[in-house]
Amino acid sequence: MIMEILILFQAFLLGWVCHAFYVAFRMRRVLKQIAKDNGMTLEEMQDKLLAETQSEMSLLKVPSYFTEKLNDSIMLYSKDTGKFMGQAKTVEELAENLYKFEKIKYAMVNHDSLDFWFVEGKIRKDIKETE
Repeated sequence: MIMEILILFQAFLLGWVCHAFYVAFRMRRVLKQIAKDNGMTLEEMQDKLLAETQSEMSLLKVPSYFTEKLNDSIMLYSKDTGKFMGQAKTVEELAENLYKFEKIKYAMVNHDSLDFWFVEGKIRKDIKETE
C-alpha cells in the first residue's frame, strides 16, 4: 500500500516538474516573439526593462511624521521608526528645526488630525503649493 502511494507521489512530482519546464519554455518563446516584433533581441528587451525599473526605483521616499503635545511643547516622531525627531513650541518652528538640524527637505506631518507638508522649513497645506 505504501509503495503504491510513493509511486503515485513520484509520478505527480514528475508531472509537476515537467509542467514547470514546459511553461518556462513556452514563456521564453513568447517573450522572444514579442522582442522580435519590437525589433529587439530578448537580451536588449531585458536590459531596457531593467533600466526602466531602476529609474522608477530611484524615486524619493518622503518621510512621514506625527506630533504629540506635551504641556506647551510639540514633539515630532517618525511614523516608521518611532524615533524622536525634535520639539518646538509651534508647528512653524518645528518645520524650521527639522530642516535646519535634520536636513530633511520634504516631509508629511500629521498634527491634530490634520496633514501638513514640511517643505524646506516651511509649512504647506498641499504639496502643489510648492510649485
